[in-house]
Amino acid sequence: MVRLREIPRTAAFAWSPGVSRPLVVTGTRAGAVDADFSDETKLELWDLDLDNPDQGLELRPLASVTTDSRYMPGIASSS
Repeated sequence: MVRLREIPRTAAFAWSPGVSRPLVVTGTRAGAVDADFSDETKLELWDLDLDNPDQGLELRPLASVTTDSRYMPGIASSS
């Protein structure tokens, strides 16, 4: 397997393999073990930019949304 691009995250991901530009979305969680010991929860959108030979191996996100991932007692539904 050949490595075309690298996304420097420990995250869950979703792939968009459509006919247009290939996109990847990653989701990180605060408190999860990663190389940066980050305390943020983020959703990030990545363009693999496979047609650009000048793009380096490591990508930067197109967009990033930081969210609050605190547990909120009383918000969870009870059966």
